[in-house]
Amino acid sequence: MDTETKLGQVATVIGQLDDSKVPRNIRKQSKDVCEQWLLNKSKQLDLRVAMTQAKLEELYEDPNIPPEFGTLILMINTELEKILTEIL
Repeated sequence: MDTETKLGQVATVIGQLDDSKVPRNIRKQSKDVCEQWLLNKSKQLDLRVAMTQAKLEELYEDPNIPPEFGTLILMINTELEKILTEIL
């Protein structure tokens, strides 16, 4: 499976943060992360993955995020780390 396909799958999982239990600001930021970084093919691949990780880490640290979605962010970041390792 190529890297872009994997990133598309990760973006789909990030889309799970678009849930009514998640505060609106976190939903918006997670959507922005996908559009501005993860799926933005005008930027370098390694930069896209690393910045997505950093932005998701910021969301994880938000005290208002429900615990089950914090776990989801950690799982996404783990997968992004694997992808970053493959491309470097």
